[in-house]
Amino acid sequence: MSQKLQFQVEQLLQEQGEYIPLEFLLLEGRLIFCDYEAWRNGEIDYLEDALFGDPVQVKDTLQQASAYMQKREWEAYRLSYKVWRSEAEPTLRFSRDNGFNDYFHGCYKKPDDQLQMDLFTDAPASNLANRISQAVLEKNSEEAARLLCRLYDIAPDYVQLAALEHLVEATRLLLMPVVDVEAEMKVLQQTLTPMAEQVLGNESRRLLIPLWQRLSEALLERPYEAERAELHLSYTATQAMDWEIVQQAVEQELAWESDPILLLRHARACDHLYKKMEIYQSWFMICWNFPEYSEAIKDSTDRQLQQQWEKFLAVDPVLPEQAFPAWLLINMPSLTKVLKDPCRTEIESPESYKLLYQLQSIYEQTRHTGVDDTIISLRRELKQANPMLFDLYINPDNS
Repeated sequence: MSQKLQFQVEQLLQEQGEYIPLEFLLLEGRLIFCDYEAWRNGEIDYLEDALFGDPVQVKDTLQQASAYMQKREWEAYRLSYKVWRSEAEPTLRFSRDNGFNDYFHGCYKKPDDQLQMDLFTDAPASNLANRISQAVLEKNSEEAARLLCRLYDIAPDYVQLAALEHLVEATRLLLMPVVDVEAEMKVLQQTLTPMAEQVLGNESRRLLIPLWQRLSEALLERPYEAERAELHLSYTATQAMDWEIVQQAVEQELAWESDPILLLRHARACDHLYKKMEIYQSWFMICWNFPEYSEAIKDSTDRQLQQQWEKFLAVDPVLPEQAFPAWLLINMPSLTKVLKDPCRTEIESPESYKLLYQLQSIYEQTRHTGVDDTIISLRRELKQANPMLFDLYINPDNS
């Protein structure tokens, strides 16, 4: 098991207290929540078909993660998923492959946790609270309200009563139009989200995402204002993990490339959509025009980009963030096959980047290291434009 994979699993355990493959795949950007919802609604037969990336590699990753949890001697249990709000409630399969299916449904928790949980679930009030939570997750506001009244009667001092009341009210909001989007967003951010995460745990997305989608509908026609950046469709769609909508919402704004917040949202959306050209182009514009935001590259779901950024930061002597795109072409000349020619786009880029793009394009097209007049001329210009990058280009082992 690689050190990186171990870190990713440990990060999940730290955040959620148990290992659930679904949460791991969502966290790693291998799945998007709307596809998970479609699967739970019976619209997709196998969730495996919605995976981003190579399924064989994903299966191997889950296998290694499972072996790691066994090595840690955590308690294994199987988590089954059924179609939401279906009378038959058929059990869903993740994959056609039995082994892959088992890895997805195989979860792990700390052995000592089970006893502590049983102390709560045996109590009548806790059982009733669990039923309220389930009704909330199913968006059944009438049933949730009915059960909440019963909880008031039998346990008026129940510790989570106030939180449950807020969540039940939230299910009613889903059926109502948005009156004040700014005020409702504040409530969702500051009150409902922490309460849902506390009460509903890993399942909180099932309530929170529809609430964010509701706000998205209210913001469909609202133009972007930099001083009120959250009151824009690209923000609410980000919270709802509707990445296609995020990308579209950003790109419909005039001069969106000149705003760092929109650029960041665009880059992250393309990250999750695995749109390689757009990923790199957005991050490059951030490096060139808003270098103070470039540190966010470390959180990219594009592992290769993330690794190259870490390598770039270790270069000695230190290069400015604006040099990262050009430096990347030195280390990954094949990017010229993915990225647009900077001399043929309206996007402004440094001269050193344009020169390295031309040099690496020639290399990729001819696949030889011979030097002709064109290459000599381009190298001369690169040396004048940026001596440090020129040295790294001539001696790539130093980069």
